[in-house]
Amino acid sequence: MTISKHLCIIPAKAASTRLKKKNILPLGGKPILHYPIEAALNSQLFDKIIVSTESEEVASIARTKPISVHIRPEKMAHDPYGVVDVILELLDAYPDYKEYEHITILLATSPLIESEDIQQAYKEYKANNFSALMSVAKTAHNAYRAISLNNDRITAIFPENLRKKSQELEPTYHINAAITIVDTKKFLQEKSYFLEPLGAYVLSEDKAVDIDTEFDYNFAQFLLSQKHALSEES
Repeated sequence: MTISKHLCIIPAKAASTRLKKKNILPLGGKPILHYPIEAALNSQLFDKIIVSTESEEVASIARTKPISVHIRPEKMAHDPYGVVDVILELLDAYPDYKEYEHITILLATSPLIESEDIQQAYKEYKANNFSALMSVAKTAHNAYRAISLNNDRITAIFPENLRKKSQELEPTYHINAAITIVDTKKFLQEKSYFLEPLGAYVLSEDKAVDIDTEFDYNFAQFLLSQKHALSEES
């Protein structure tokens, strides 16, 4: 599949707080960062793939792959800056990139996505003329039965659903954002990736892990080991 002017950006900061250097921790014998890079390369969708980081250590790991690296200002790795700010900073640093028709953002913390997921997400984005598309995952517990707590007292957010079984309710999803695709022109206008119409690509539970804590990291290791075991059996 050949796409004209399609840019892939992978934000990868080193200054993570809850799990130190999470983007470059080893997973299945290679740095976590290598997974989204390889998925992007194997998708064959992109004219350019670039990792944005404030860290030379992260940059050196990224450069072992045939992609580009942008060293962003160190302040961009800390609050209040987020992914949108990181993308806007990169586009300002390289104004020619603003001419790309589409930008796909891949999170380094979601290493279990595959090239086929990126390809399918892009197909859905194009086929439906979405302005943006984000990957989502099914919630483990149906959100229609969500509660809030006030002085240890339960208050149902949707009281009419509290006595219902989950299978009686419409499925609910949460934004995973392992894959985000945006129309570049509209993104620059709105400075947001919540662009209407906003599409969704549903990731299976075994691919939707987002590594932010040690538990997430251990869970990703387990899922990857299970995947390898299944492939060896087949």
